[in-house]
Amino acid sequence: MKTSTRFLLGFGIGIVALLVVTVVLVLTLKGSPALLPADTPEGVVQRFLMAIQDQDYQKAYTYLHIEERGSVLSFEDWYQQTFPPFRNSNQGSWKATLGKTTRAGNTATVEVFVDVFRPGGPFDNPVQTMTVSYQLTRTSDGWFISERPALFWLY
Repeated sequence: MKTSTRFLLGFGIGIVALLVVTVVLVLTLKGSPALLPADTPEGVVQRFLMAIQDQDYQKAYTYLHIEERGSVLSFEDWYQQTFPPFRNSNQGSWKATLGKTTRAGNTATVEVFVDVFRPGGPFDNPVQTMTVSYQLTRTSDGWFISERPALFWLY
């Protein structure tokens, strides 16, 4: 085999190996988003929204501590009031981006930008962006969402 042919063959094998490594890295690194610390307001909101997206409502409830009429809102009440039976099961997909966080002592407000993707007509904008604020309170057990979270984009 000529030297030039060997060189081209080696060069081709090198390019194929580089492509395979690149594809493997892209597929493995694309995984789940980096988790923020769980003991921060941002981390609590992030985990709450990830549980909602995974439809793990029992886990989502663990990030809530909502007092109404002198008692803590139960999971059953929260679920029935948040996810009514007439809910549209043909919902669009959505993604959330954390915005500004404001802290004042044992309270915090986390701003979240929610992009909802819904197909529409040929002249409709398929992306609707809305801003949602989450109110949190710090207890001895950590940060909790203390007001009913807005999840209206799920309907």
